[in-house]
Amino acid sequence: MVNTEVIIVGGGLNGLASAVLLAHHGVRCVVIERHPATSIQYKFAGISPRSMEIFRSVGLEAEIRAKRTGDQQGGGLGRGKNLADPDLQWSEAAWPDASGVSPTQPATCDQHVLEPILEARARALGADVRFDTEFIALEKHAAGVRAHVRSRASGREEIVEGAWLIAADGASGSVRDLLGIGRSGAGVLQHWMNVIFETDMPATLDGRRFTSCFVMDINGTFTPREGGRWLLSLQYSPANGEKPADFDAERVRALVRRGAGDENVRADLVDARPWDVAACIADSFRSGRCFIVGDAAHLMPPTGAFGGNTGIHDAHNLAWKLAHVLRRGADVRLLDSYDAERRPLVDATLDQALARLKQWFKDPAGRIPNTVPIVPDYDVVLGQRYRAGAFVAAGEADGWSFTAHQSLSGSPGTRAPHRWIEVDGRKISTLDHFDCDCVLIVARGSAWRFAARPLTSSPFGLRVVELDDVSPFDIEKGGAVLVRPDGIVAWRSQGADPEAPVTLASVVRSLGLGSQEAS
Repeated sequence: MVNTEVIIVGGGLNGLASAVLLAHHGVRCVVIERHPATSIQYKFAGISPRSMEIFRSVGLEAEIRAKRTGDQQGGGLGRGKNLADPDLQWSEAAWPDASGVSPTQPATCDQHVLEPILEARARALGADVRFDTEFIALEKHAAGVRAHVRSRASGREEIVEGAWLIAADGASGSVRDLLGIGRSGAGVLQHWMNVIFETDMPATLDGRRFTSCFVMDINGTFTPREGGRWLLSLQYSPANGEKPADFDAERVRALVRRGAGDENVRADLVDARPWDVAACIADSFRSGRCFIVGDAAHLMPPTGAFGGNTGIHDAHNLAWKLAHVLRRGADVRLLDSYDAERRPLVDATLDQALARLKQWFKDPAGRIPNTVPIVPDYDVVLGQRYRAGAFVAAGEADGWSFTAHQSLSGSPGTRAPHRWIEVDGRKISTLDHFDCDCVLIVARGSAWRFAARPLTSSPFGLRVVELDDVSPFDIEKGGAVLVRPDGIVAWRSQGADPEAPVTLASVVRSLGLGSQEAS
């Protein structure tokens, strides 16, 4: 029997992100993945600035940029009859410049490159990552969970015992079903193939770099890469007798040449795999001591590049809460906020992906449901606003899940605002203060720092940060803002409070953030 604190079923993007984040907090975890190694498919590629902020917090920003598979902010997005169309239409890069709202820019790093980076960091931090290992059964008991696993190479079976379990085993994984959690939503909308091929085409159009180009002749999208290995994504129709096996070397060559508008380009098949564009969300993100993240919890169209990023945000939200329960004496009810915060927000994000799908692509089967108005991409990834959870709401919630990302100002339930500040002669972001601890932001010399002393020396480990300018958080010099390790504002007092020690202890207790002793 192997003993750990958190079992992670699934070693793809979201499972490895969960392992990195948990290990970063000092939580022991075991990752179980049935495939022999990380993905060879591109799949997820566009890392949003919010996800890059998360990777920055665990020291991965520089490595991801060094190994990026496209321009840091991508090239243009093309659309035309084919790649040779003289009247190609161009739009801006998928993720525009984020320098005014984030300490880091978005990045293009394909999943087959990103996953090994995450794997290496997870192992370096102490995570036990086991590939070629199959999850076969789950037992739940009052004090934890047991996962029965089998080595696919040797056939040897083991039991992994943990206090908690995270299911990151994807859309077709078994854990969600074992937990009895259903799914709701429109379901499968379209059937697609991801085709990786070698080509001699340049990664430019008319000398211009491009992130991707949608070509109407084949109703598909080309994604170029340096070195000549490209991705073609396109729909197929089972209703018309088409099947994945049809995409052999000969057909792929014909499709690529038609989409390129050039009968002489080289197109050698490397890999072809089917996937479904689907829209659904789990009815719950938790069952007892088990949680679900990423595609196990939600499926959304790739339009907007929200799917993979949303899974990273799931892991970020959950990891610090598990760490606080396991390491900081937090009340176990803190974990209830994972579902309360993430599920409504994910539902709203799914609506945004659907709205973009309906606007950008043909819908031959007529399955895309009626959609909501589109809001800016950065409102979706930076302006997220939780409706309820581990924060003290300010006033009545209006039901909106997104706020204008340029106007973030420290409202509880939203990401703390980014501003460049100078600390000990170094230029850092306000967001760089938020990592493993809860942080109390106050003006320099504020009385709140004295109110926080009982909590700074407790297992809760509150950290006080004094700023010369607290106006970005919309508080007076006598005010204070409590920010969670994930950068979400938990509470705000816009002015002084004569009962500050009592108020602060009460807030910590009410949110389940610290132990009863600390409160």
